[in-house]
Amino acid sequence: MNYPVAIVTGASRGIGKSTALLLHANGYVVVGLYKSDEHAADSLLAQSIDMHKADVGYENVVKRVIGHIADKYGRIDVLVNNAGINLQRTIEACTFEEWEQLIATDLTSVFLMSKYAIPYLGKSDNGCIVNVSSRIGLNDYAEAEFVPYGAAKAGINNFTVGLARELSKSNIRVNAIIPTPTKTDLFDQVFTAEDEEALAAKGKLGTPEDVAGLIFDVIADRSKTGELIFDKRVFL
Repeated sequence: MNYPVAIVTGASRGIGKSTALLLHANGYVVVGLYKSDEHAADSLLAQSIDMHKADVGYENVVKRVIGHIADKYGRIDVLVNNAGINLQRTIEACTFEEWEQLIATDLTSVFLMSKYAIPYLGKSDNGCIVNVSSRIGLNDYAEAEFVPYGAAKAGINNFTVGLARELSKSNIRVNAIIPTPTKTDLFDQVFTAEDEEALAAKGKLGTPEDVAGLIFDVIADRSKTGELIFDKRVFL
């Protein structure tokens, strides 16, 4: 196959959906992974995105889906680790099961997808991993009642820089993006209408399309690796 192949996790909605569509529009064969939303997945299938149901927090699932993609297309060029859930709880109220689920979805998936994609990414002339992180993973932005989410995103930040150094002698680049607060269904679960108005007034509220554009720029920029790349509006 002559077309580059990109995998996007959490592809059925929000940032993942916009990223999958933008990559497809720019000549990539896109494989989108999603956990549960069959209706949303079908809408992307209709737009020529190869959608696969896969809970990427589990090793056996990731091994199977990466093997299937490699067998079907013969290559993997780009991995966008976007899958994520949020949880607004005090630590005392957070159950162990909730903690395990969030860490598996938000952090373990990044490890597993990267681990099993690396052998194929290394054969690409522009192997690239982009991890979607959050400002809440930075100490200055740590928030009460979002501790599990912040811990996972802090892990992604460190994982990104460390893996880039580990792969420095290969042709695989690893970067993370820190979007501004982004209007998605996950955003609507966490923020009130008043919060949304305040963020919009400050110029901080972004769209999934904004983030997809940032991801695409990072993929195209072969000079970047081991960087946390901030949406310029984050610190306004």
